[in-house]
Amino acid sequence: MTPLDAVANAVLPWIIRLAGLFWLIGAFALIRQIRMEMTLDRMTARIEDMARDFADNDKPSLKSATELPAERWQSRDDAARRGWIAGQSVVLAATGIAMVLMHPFAAWMAALLVLGQGVYFIWREYTARRAPDAEAAAHARPTRATVNAGWVSLVVAMLVWTAAFRGLLV
Repeated sequence: MTPLDAVANAVLPWIIRLAGLFWLIGAFALIRQIRMEMTLDRMTARIEDMARDFADNDKPSLKSATELPAERWQSRDDAARRGWIAGQSVVLAATGIAMVLMHPFAAWMAALLVLGQGVYFIWREYTARRAPDAEAAAHARPTRATVNAGWVSLVVAMLVWTAAFRGLLV
């Protein structure tokens, strides 16, 4: 074993543990964000219902005939997206725990996480191409921050796989 291998074997577990702790905190932040979005959606729906109840039936609707289907499409899409992200946050938390513990299962969980992110990106692009309008399509696509997080996840997963190859996950 070369001195560089010895340093890598000493430093790599701590990098993985720190990344695992970061992912664990991130998973809880994602769950909190999803809960807040769901609460805001329910509140907005109640306000819209109350506004419709108070509105005069003689007055024309403020939304056009094309805006209502697009709005319903976006609401359904947001709910599906939140469901997927909630599932991925559970995988993220489990992966983070496995990484903090340096458990061999971390390699499999990291693979599942990266695979899930790849499926998410493909699904979002597929959804954007079938959006009812350009605004909904832009909303359906992942943000630049989400894409960057996917790349970071891939790099961290490669570190976990390197540690598994070196026999550091026990």
